[in-house]
Amino acid sequence: MDKVVLEFTEKVSSSVYKGTFVKLILSKRVLKNQELNKIVVRYVKLQDRPNLQFVYKYTRQDITKNFTVEEAANMLNEIIGNNFLNVILYTTQEDWEIKCNNKGVPKLFKHKPSFSEASDGSHNKVKQRLIETKDNVYLKSLGIIDQKGEIIPSMSAKFRQVERFVEIIDSLSDSIADCNPLKIADMGCGKGYLTFAVYDYFCNVKEKIVDMTGLDTQETLVKFCNNTAQKALFQGLKFKCGNINDYKEDNLDMLIALHACDTATDDALYLGMKANSKVIVVAPCCHKQIRNQMKISENNVLYPALQYGILLERQAELITDSLRALILNKYGYKTKIFEFVEYDNTSKNIIITAEKDKELSKEEQDKIQKQIDALKNKFGIKYHYLEQLIENPVDQSWRIYNAQCAR
Repeated sequence: MDKVVLEFTEKVSSSVYKGTFVKLILSKRVLKNQELNKIVVRYVKLQDRPNLQFVYKYTRQDITKNFTVEEAANMLNEIIGNNFLNVILYTTQEDWEIKCNNKGVPKLFKHKPSFSEASDGSHNKVKQRLIETKDNVYLKSLGIIDQKGEIIPSMSAKFRQVERFVEIIDSLSDSIADCNPLKIADMGCGKGYLTFAVYDYFCNVKEKIVDMTGLDTQETLVKFCNNTAQKALFQGLKFKCGNINDYKEDNLDMLIALHACDTATDDALYLGMKANSKVIVVAPCCHKQIRNQMKISENNVLYPALQYGILLERQAELITDSLRALILNKYGYKTKIFEFVEYDNTSKNIIITAEKDKELSKEEQDKIQKQIDALKNKFGIKYHYLEQLIENPVDQSWRIYNAQCAR
């Protein structure tokens, strides 16, 4: 049994008995193709005895099991280095992290505590925020919290949106765990709600050196955001004025773009792919480019439903985002599409995440291309904007035609 792992598990057991344990997370799986993505461990009381609850997070489901502290320590000794390479123990006194190399050899690191309150062991768990509101300079500047650090009621929906986005980023963080410094770009950042939160999360929760750029076309917003970043002492965060196509970077670790309108989402995806970004996160907005091409004949089996404009418009959204995901798959990205926030919070609630997985063989790419072509043919679609960006990086004349069609 490795001495470093044994020392770590002893700290886990000790924190439970001392009442300082907050939670424990095992991540960065050894086998990329295994269904088990992560394990989250929480403290629970069962019959007035301390137990640790393991939540096994699989691709399609979560499975929960409870163990005594001794049983949990034995399991951790077996799992660390063999199934997961990164483990972090959160306590109210300090955080302890184990990082294993590809051979499973561990190193132990000590960090300042991320949380000030321990779990009370009840099943009605209190959600730990990844973004703290207390003394938060940028949330105050953005008008989300008041002078006391409390969320302003009219901004609670916006805060939920920001918090949910950071949770999504947290779920993707394994893909860039080894990147330090971390290079991130936010395309069309607007007032910077999400830009500040993502920088805060990586800098203060994950304790990484972060080089992040927010890009927007409005000079007043860019000036406001740069001033706010200076007040918050976010030295690695800067904002620039310009279009997505003006951003020139060869390498990125993460690219985000939320609610970039119509083909601006494709511009952001293309930029991320061209910069070999390990993670890409976009929330599409508007889908005119595909909608303007879709032709449904009376012979089409879907015609009875899609003869209605509103349903055809929604179908165009589904097809557009499906094609985006397939194109990303073709070029080696593993994709997911899911709801961002509740529909009553915003109707623009679909998000696409893409993690760089592997380079596909020509045979594998051709198979995906056949799916793309079949989907386009089904709805009379001649081209997808993202495909054009990839296939015609020099000739941009078709952009003029597309802009005219969208008007």
